[in-house]
Amino acid sequence: MTLFLVSAGAAAVVGLALFLGFRWLTGRAMFEPGTVAERARAAGEPLDPPGRTADRFRVTEHIELAHDTFGAGVEHLLFVHGGPGFPPRGRPRALEIAARKYTVHLYHQRGVGGSTRPFARAPEGSFYEQLVAVESKLGLAAQIADIERIRRSLERERLVLVGHSFGALVAALYAAEFPDRVRALVLVSPAPLHVMPGDVDLFALVRGRLPDADRAAFDDYMRSYFDLPAAMALDEGALSRHYGRLRSFYARAAGMAEPENGGDAGGFMTLATYASLGRRHDWRDALRRVTAPAVVIHGRSDMAPESATRDFASTLSRAEVVVVDAAHFALDEAAEPVAAAIDRAVGMAR
Repeated sequence: MTLFLVSAGAAAVVGLALFLGFRWLTGRAMFEPGTVAERARAAGEPLDPPGRTADRFRVTEHIELAHDTFGAGVEHLLFVHGGPGFPPRGRPRALEIAARKYTVHLYHQRGVGGSTRPFARAPEGSFYEQLVAVESKLGLAAQIADIERIRRSLERERLVLVGHSFGALVAALYAAEFPDRVRALVLVSPAPLHVMPGDVDLFALVRGRLPDADRAAFDDYMRSYFDLPAAMALDEGALSRHYGRLRSFYARAAGMAEPENGGDAGGFMTLATYASLGRRHDWRDALRRVTAPAVVIHGRSDMAPESATRDFASTLSRAEVVVVDAAHFALDEAAEPVAAAIDRAVGMAR
């Protein structure tokens, strides 16, 4: 019986690897909504977490997530950062305001910032095998499962989720996967990646706003950015700095001060995310399973057009769109309106 169970488990893992690899080879997303619990079991990472400490969520036996908890409200709010792979540097102003009423949890996703980075370098095997291993450990399914593990660690029946940019997509996908576990959603400047290919190309928008002198360098960077086989040959530190360069180009395009590229960006995590996304997917039907009320915030000066935010919001059954005077980082640039939107979303849930 024991041998049968081991063999059956191994067959399931091999089957999953073949399925994920086939999807990547055909350009389809390696992540599929509705599979998070199944994939957690296949990865040997139960949804019940081992525990937590004052500054770490221990979500699995080998993965710990750095976090910052502040405020003392009865309602618990979890912030899901964007990127992919860019942890927050400090507390967004809107969350500091929200902490007057809520207990706020801000965490670094696995493979990012101060959280566990499971790969110092790519695992052994062909590129195909490496991609499956990295995506399984660090891709969207693992990130969404970690939100559920955080909820269980906090012993909360439901959470209020605030997601920014790419994190807004992750938060919405969690709400589709575990609809009964979300009280309300606040999605700030959501990355319009619910359908790919879509109508909005962020990288083209960045290029269009860059000074002419920077465009050749950006074009070179883009060629390397999506060269996943070449990226897989880098170690975690080099890969973190490689993907971290995107912030500099974005800052130049947006007329912002350039941030330091200090190695806090996700390396293999970012690579895994693009494997999860693939080049083709349509997750609109999955997002229609979200039952929680949502306030979706668009910054009037954001590079992404308001139409993209409204299209994202249209997939959610109980969503309101709020337009604020800000660009992409409305959590700081329009802190008071975003904090009011959090109250609005929670009020809609009552």
